[in-house]
Amino acid sequence: MRALSCILVREGISDEWFLAPLLRRAIEQLCAEEFDGIVEVLPVLCLNADTQRPSTAVEAAAGVRGTFDVLLLHRDGAPRPKSEDVIQRMLETWRRSSAPEPLVAVVPVREAEAWALADPDALSRVLAPPSRVMTEIMASGRGSVEELQDPKDVLARLIAAALGTYKPNQHTDFHQDFFDRLAEQIEIARLRKLPAFARWWTDMTNALEKLGFRYG
Repeated sequence: MRALSCILVREGISDEWFLAPLLRRAIEQLCAEEFDGIVEVLPVLCLNADTQRPSTAVEAAAGVRGTFDVLLLHRDGAPRPKSEDVIQRMLETWRRSSAPEPLVAVVPVREAEAWALADPDALSRVLAPPSRVMTEIMASGRGSVEELQDPKDVLARLIAAALGTYKPNQHTDFHQDFFDRLAEQIEIARLRKLPAFARWWTDMTNALEKLGFRYG
């Protein structure tokens, strides 16, 4: 059995609540499906660094070197030109640092909230909003959740409907509990149908192959 430890450079606190446990589950499934050996995936820990300045992420990661195998870098995908520029600068800075660990970008097309909307069944179980409201709000989007112009607003409306309030505070114990429970219930197979998540899955698989996880 091999242990796998990943660290996530995240943008906001809600990304820590949601993405960290979600990525741990996804990596567990990835390892089970893609590799022969048994892999113990440890909880994904978070680093708080300025993603606009790649050097700060490199410095923060250097401070915990030896405690992780893969560095995950979260960056929301909108606006796309800016996001792509930040990711590219981060990859180049990471390569120049001669860091031994691979860096894998985690880039939802717009915001991580798009991934939170990927499984309506999980949302219904966790939030339990009025079914009529759930249907109306989810139907307001067209196509894939990655095509939504403002997934953060869609999710906020669902939460408001569940709480019976107009504009709930986004940094409460309720929100932390909601994101944590949602991350544990979203069906990974649904996420894999989203192009951005599928891209991360492929990049993560390649990174782990280079670390020798293919055959245990």
